[in-house]
Amino acid sequence: MTLFSTGTDYEQLAATFRPIFARIAQGAAAREQNRILPDEQIRWLKEAGFGTVRIPREKGGWGASLPQLIALLIELAQADSNLPQALRAHFAFVEDRLNQPDSPARDRWFRRFLDGELVGSGWTEIGAVRLGEVFTRVTPVEGGWRLDGEKFYSTGTLFADWIDVFARRSDNQGDVIALVSTSQAGVEREDDWE
Repeated sequence: MTLFSTGTDYEQLAATFRPIFARIAQGAAAREQNRILPDEQIRWLKEAGFGTVRIPREKGGWGASLPQLIALLIELAQADSNLPQALRAHFAFVEDRLNQPDSPARDRWFRRFLDGELVGSGWTEIGAVRLGEVFTRVTPVEGGWRLDGEKFYSTGTLFADWIDVFARRSDNQGDVIALVSTSQAGVEREDDWE
C-alpha cells in the first residue's frame, strides 16, 4: 500500500493494531445482534493508543498521515463497522487540534489523548430544528459557565471522556463550542439507540 509518508511505515503501524482488530472481530456479529455495547473493545483500542494515531511522533503519538488513519479505520471497520463510527468525532477533534498553532492548550489535548482520553460530539439539536436554530445554551455564572441542553446523534459519546458541544450564549453574544468533561456533575449520557 502506498500512502503519503510522514515517516511512519503503514505496515508497521497496522501490525500493531491488527491483533486487536482480530480480537474485536471475534464476537462482532453477536454484539450487533444482541445489542451489546463495545465497551471492552473501545478500552482495548484506548490502551493500544489508537486515539493517538495522528498525534505527531515528537508529541508522543504514532505520527500517521490522514490517509494512513483512514486505511486503519477501514481495517477496523472490517472487524466491526460500528467502531469507526463511534470514533469519528474523536478523530475529527484531533484533526482540529492538529490544525491549530502549536501552543500549551494544544499540548494539553495531546497529553489527554496520550493518556487514553477520547472526545465525543454534542452538536445535533433534538427535535424539528430549522437551520440555524440552537436550543442548547451556555450561561456565564460565577467562576465559569453553565451549559444546558440536550443533543442527539452523538454516536460514540457513550465511550468518550470529553464532549465537544455546540451551544448559543444566553447573553446573545454568539455561538460557542464548549468542551465538557463527561465526569462533570450534571452530565448525562443516555444510550437511546433503537
